[in-house]
Amino acid sequence: MPVKRRVSKRRSFTLTPEVSAAFEAGDQLALHRALGLKPWQPSPLRDDLEGPAPYGPPELCWNQARPLVAGIRKVILMANRKSRRDLANANPR
Repeated sequence: MPVKRRVSKRRSFTLTPEVSAAFEAGDQLALHRALGLKPWQPSPLRDDLEGPAPYGPPELCWNQARPLVAGIRKVILMANRKSRRDLANANPR
């Protein structure tokens, strides 16, 4: 009897302490390696990834990867905000 395959809900990347440290340090190479991004994918450090690409045709690999990397950037920023908030709540002044 055929079984319907389930779509994995797992992300294509994993948030690790290395990812957070590289993002906060602004180290593009370490961040690319920690996330396993391809060389043609833009860096999540860029803040101009939302919306249409300002240059080049939309068929470029770099322009096609922009929405994915923008999502990764949002997840990293939310995780960093959450960890800062948790630290602030754990150490009240």
